[in-house]
Amino acid sequence: MLIPLILSGGSGTRLWPVSREAHPKPFIQLADGRSLLQKTVDRLAPLEGIAEVITVTNRDHYFVTRDEYVAGGAPYRHFFVLEPSARNTAPALAAGALAAADRHGPEALLLVLPADHLVDDANAFAATVGAALPLAETGALVTFGIQPTYPETGFGYIERGAPIAGSKGFQVARFTEKPSADAAAAMVDSGRFYWNAGIFCFRVATLLEELALHAPEVLEGAKRCWEAAEIKDNRADLPQDLFAELPDISIDYAVMEKSTRVAVVPADFGWSDVGSWKAVSDLVAPDTSGNRARGESLFVDSENCYVQSSGRMVAL
Repeated sequence: MLIPLILSGGSGTRLWPVSREAHPKPFIQLADGRSLLQKTVDRLAPLEGIAEVITVTNRDHYFVTRDEYVAGGAPYRHFFVLEPSARNTAPALAAGALAAADRHGPEALLLVLPADHLVDDANAFAATVGAALPLAETGALVTFGIQPTYPETGFGYIERGAPIAGSKGFQVARFTEKPSADAAAAMVDSGRFYWNAGIFCFRVATLLEELALHAPEVLEGAKRCWEAAEIKDNRADLPQDLFAELPDISIDYAVMEKSTRVAVVPADFGWSDVGSWKAVSDLVAPDTSGNRARGESLFVDSENCYVQSSGRMVAL
């Protein structure tokens, strides 16, 4: 049984003003008219055995998230875990895992997906998930390592260790957070490092065990929230007072960098975190002067510019 766990949070401030607090990054529409959130669900199509999609998001975004799924034609049953405020990925994952355990049992497999990333090749993505599932079933915390294409300093990196027999995965030697330019270049040149995309696969029980071992305050706080949650129809509303007590910590710092059960599966499916206007512009083909545009535009003696307009003519 596979449960995609979609993390739909963040403010996407680097893409202001298109992304902002009331309309965060997962709801940004791309050139084909589909949002990043809808595309996150789209890439699940080649996968089998999906019992339900669980989405962890802010309670203020429940209705727009639900409407995005309906408008996008998502064919799955959906359950929502609603956070009263942002507390980073460790509390979000803990709450989502507890919801999955209650609804589907501790042996269910979670596929953790950020809602604001882009994947070009859904079939290659499905193949990578297929390589991760057997490892997850043996009790590994599997992370997807993106093949780096340049020495990016804004991403975390994963160094692979020894290969894991009978699988396409490797043990994880270490995690490195946002290296210097020289260090990033050396990592890419070595061929042993991957970008850390925050995409994971593991059994519910495995995550809860590792949270209990490495971040008990996160797990115990999440349990208190889940037990006090107001559950109605297809959503669980977490209590504000108890949720505010949870540590503001990422799953990488809380668990992944401490656990001895982490494996990495190399991934090459056309991934982008769409984390900057440069990344957004790269999604549009350039003209002969390097200019790119979405919407009506006019370029005069201009080079290497990006224009995005939903109505007005923009001239440079």
